[in-house]
Amino acid sequence: MRELIKYEYKKIFQRRSTWISLIVAVMWILFSGISGVLGDYYVDGEKAGSRLSKVRKERAALEEMTGQKLDEAFFREAGNQGREQEKYSQLYVLYAMMAGQIGEVELEKSNEMDFYEYRSQMLEKIFQKEKLSAGEAAFHRKEGEQVKIPYDYGNMLGFDQYFRIQGTNGAILAFVIAICLAPIFSLEYSSHMDSLILSSRFGKNKVIQAKLITGISFSLLFTLLLFGIFFLEIKGVYGLSGWNLPVQVSASGFYLSIPINLLEMLVISTACCLAASCMTAVFVMFCSSRMNTPFGVIIISFIFIFLPEILILAVAEYRSLFMIVNSMPTSMMHANGVMADQLFAVGNHYFYFFQFVPVVYVLLILPLTMWIRRSFRNHQIIS
Repeated sequence: MRELIKYEYKKIFQRRSTWISLIVAVMWILFSGISGVLGDYYVDGEKAGSRLSKVRKERAALEEMTGQKLDEAFFREAGNQGREQEKYSQLYVLYAMMAGQIGEVELEKSNEMDFYEYRSQMLEKIFQKEKLSAGEAAFHRKEGEQVKIPYDYGNMLGFDQYFRIQGTNGAILAFVIAICLAPIFSLEYSSHMDSLILSSRFGKNKVIQAKLITGISFSLLFTLLLFGIFFLEIKGVYGLSGWNLPVQVSASGFYLSIPINLLEMLVISTACCLAASCMTAVFVMFCSSRMNTPFGVIIISFIFIFLPEILILAVAEYRSLFMIVNSMPTSMMHANGVMADQLFAVGNHYFYFFQFVPVVYVLLILPLTMWIRRSFRNHQIIS
């Protein structure tokens, strides 16, 4: 079996399309990690400096504040310092997010109690807009009560940037997986090698198993590699020293009620990316086992991967459609997708997308792999 898997990997890496897509993916990942520090930023229409120098100042200022809490003394000092202080810039982002939901709120006129009260009002407004059930809203309120107040403060820049770009990187990654795995079965048909394979000793069992193991393991390893590169790049540019901060202190998690820290959110979102990559790989291999050319597989995979990116906003008002679209692999590569407020109810229990959807993927992958085996085995009879 090991030799068969090695041979399948060899076939993947012998194709020029594999190397071109891998190089493009790595270049995209490298660019996405530094895109936020390229160019200059402007204040009142005049150049104020480079974005890189601004990020460096903000990072240094926030790291100096590690361990401080968003309490009365903090808000009193922040109100006196003004917007130009880098260490309070992220706090102004949170206030802007609240203002977008509940109307005008000002940091300079706020104290500790105002901040947490504003945030509670914001969440209630969001629950109403998302049309959550009474049970879902009660679940989120109970979750929010477990978050320790006052929040700890520090450098959350790296995590915010990681979560902001993660979904886009995931979609690119998924399409590269599709390009690399599209020929895994279909190329055997178009090159008329299927007859030879199926008539060989291991053709109807171990060869198919080797292809499935290769496809799934390739998607997992490739996902780990690219997100590992992205993680290290973000760490170098923005820093990740605020790993133990509650997600609620960052722009990425300010709308959330779940009581976890930024590192836990990163682990959860990355695990969902791995599950989504695996599901994508199985879908691509299923299409490959049913179609005679890799090109057709790539077209179908392109629609499967990128259509949810277009539909997710269009179906936001329709609960059932949103639950389906947000469960698609591409949507599960977005941090805000896996942490969505809408929940799955099973009896009296509620589950987040990141808890429920990976289980569904496993239940889908098992029959799909059996269907793939059957399709390839029976192809000899059909052709």
